[in-house]
Amino acid sequence: MKRRICSSISTVSIFRNLKSLILLSPRIFLSTLGPVQCSDSEETKSFDQFSGVIQDKDLLRKAPNGNLLVLDLIDRGAMEPDARLYVELFKKCTDQGKLKKGQMVHTHFLASRFQNYVAMQNTVINMYAKCGDMELARKVFDEMTERDMVSYTMLVTGYSQCNEFKEALMLYLDMMKMGLKPNEFTFGSALKSAGGMQSDAMGRGIHGACVKSGYEAIVYVGSALVDMYARSCASNGALEQGKWVHADMVKLGTKLIAFVGNTLLDMYGKAGSIDDAKKETVDLFEEMRAVGFQPNEISFLCVLNACSHAGLLDKGLYYFELMRKYKLEPDITHYVTIVDLFGRAGQLDRALTFIREMATQPTAAVWKALLGACRMHKNMELGVYAAERVFELDPHDSGPHMLLSNIYASAGRLSDAARVRKMMNESGVKKEPACSWVEIGNVVHVFVANDDTHPQREEIRKMWEKLRDEIKKIGYVPDTSHVLWFVDQQEREERLQYHSEKLALAFALLNTSPGTPSR
Repeated sequence: MKRRICSSISTVSIFRNLKSLILLSPRIFLSTLGPVQCSDSEETKSFDQFSGVIQDKDLLRKAPNGNLLVLDLIDRGAMEPDARLYVELFKKCTDQGKLKKGQMVHTHFLASRFQNYVAMQNTVINMYAKCGDMELARKVFDEMTERDMVSYTMLVTGYSQCNEFKEALMLYLDMMKMGLKPNEFTFGSALKSAGGMQSDAMGRGIHGACVKSGYEAIVYVGSALVDMYARSCASNGALEQGKWVHADMVKLGTKLIAFVGNTLLDMYGKAGSIDDAKKETVDLFEEMRAVGFQPNEISFLCVLNACSHAGLLDKGLYYFELMRKYKLEPDITHYVTIVDLFGRAGQLDRALTFIREMATQPTAAVWKALLGACRMHKNMELGVYAAERVFELDPHDSGPHMLLSNIYASAGRLSDAARVRKMMNESGVKKEPACSWVEIGNVVHVFVANDDTHPQREEIRKMWEKLRDEIKKIGYVPDTSHVLWFVDQQEREERLQYHSEKLALAFALLNTSPGTPSR
């Protein structure tokens, strides 16, 4: 069964809907009188030995038969099941991420008189979503004889948090067709999904529904709107439109929260505005800490990325260690960023030591980060070692093959470089063509190497040739070390003439006034 780690709508808001149907039993288990004293080794204490009243901390204790002790007590008639019992059990499993125990409670619940209570079925959906199993969450949803707004919202939110954006939006549309009115959580998750799919039409439609429903001004929805539009801008490098979105947010007094700051970082970074990205990330991170917000894993990932791009090695390492003070365990993306941080600083030996001392098994992404650093600093020996690790873990990615090929070429080992290219051909690994883009007049123009499809192709080439001649006068020397063809120096330089970045730059110079920044 395929499982994904994800989170869903706030548990608090779900249980608030249960107040109308929860009736306390006189034989309730949450008494503070006569507590059961037990240790971890006594988890499977038998029913015959049991005495006293079960406390909150004992809810998920196991019986010798592997079932939960509380459920056994119900089956033996020692306790009477009620809605409150199941709610607390589901909540406990949700909070602790106990999927298997949650399934036990769900199975028992299905045999109870509460099995068709919509509000309680919603808690089951929430439990499965937060425990990382959207397939089970969807199964519960599909088997419900009656569904309400919360049922849909929890599944939409779960899919959105798992980055299953298409499923989230399809469910949102079904909900609208059913005539159910979304709340701020539904809109927020649907907007995130529209942004994730880069669906401008869907995003605008959801935005319109937000306005009609009066939810646009709510912070959660407003932030999701900023996030969505900054994503349709980040994906195509439209920095100016992205700045308008950011400016509107500032003028409206909308506070930056973590996920919006993360999206703005992505937008500025992809648009080449690293200074803005660094300011947005580091300043926002410190602002969050100052006002008492708890940074999460994504917040730390963004600030680590900013430190890496800005060359702030010590600060990046400080933030990495700070994660543990917030009781956050780094995942593989944080480790990759630290390897990149060391690599950009030229400290390749420290990067390798860090990889070897990682608390988790290095993935291909970790070794790719080291390989990229070896390419940057022309460390062939370590680069070959990193490349071999990547080939073992991800043999079909063309990027590492190209990096290794370039490392060999830089060292003058053209035969080895050609051998890597041949290995790519034999294994069917193909290099995707790189591209560069530039934004002019709110339109993004994309170029590939030797591009001859642009309407201004002749003017672009002449502009680059003029620029090339001028920069050669002040010392520009083409780096031909990565051109793998067995040709003379002049021809190698010719092959570099119309690199995609050079074409994009020439186009920008042709179509902007003097002094205009080109990104």
